[in-house]
Amino acid sequence: MARSTASARALKAENLVPDEHVRIAEDCLELNPASPEEANVLRTWLRRVNGPTYPQPYLVEGPPGHFRLYVGEAAERARTARGIQ
Repeated sequence: MARSTASARALKAENLVPDEHVRIAEDCLELNPASPEEANVLRTWLRRVNGPTYPQPYLVEGPPGHFRLYVGEAAERARTARGIQ
């Protein structure tokens, strides 16, 4: 873990990850939109991606303005935890 943190700091220092809008977690990608327009685009994706015909990926907003994208088994776990089957 320390190695990945050090790598992230090095990337940020090189301006390759400017404001940490995307964070890679163990089971999802965490997305923090830089503007209200980007948040609205992600909210539009919520309706498209989370439809009943697509078991994955699974996009969740919470708290407002903070999004998480789950894929594979993590998507199934997140759907089940939210009561969506």
